[in-house]
Amino acid sequence: MDIKDFVDNLKRDKARGELAPHQIILLISLHKLYLENKSNVIETIDLMDVFSKTWKEHQYGFETKNCNLGMPLKVFVNRGYLEIDIKEDIKDFRSKTELKSKITEIKINQVLFQLFKNTELSNYLITKISS
Repeated sequence: MDIKDFVDNLKRDKARGELAPHQIILLISLHKLYLENKSNVIETIDLMDVFSKTWKEHQYGFETKNCNLGMPLKVFVNRGYLEIDIKEDIKDFRSKTELKSKITEIKINQVLFQLFKNTELSNYLITKISS
């Protein structure tokens, strides 16, 4: 799948009148971890750490201060981009504590693997954080 088509098909909410950056920052974070680990399996705490760092690197480009991984993670799971193995049902995806304690493994699915093959992915995603 083409990067532009994929990003254009994301259903990004508006945060204070601007597109929410959460899903793009999640993609950047997953891509970083995939390149670093060369694995389709991501540890929850690693993803939370990279998401937070990536958020801080780019926070000048958007208004929202809600650095929460939960809802974009849920969207990616619901759309089949990621799979999560859980110990028990997650009641509140906004709770970092609940995510840490209940998710045992996060797996990147084929759709994202196709995107991750593109060497220009990170640069393109950075341009799309707020647009």
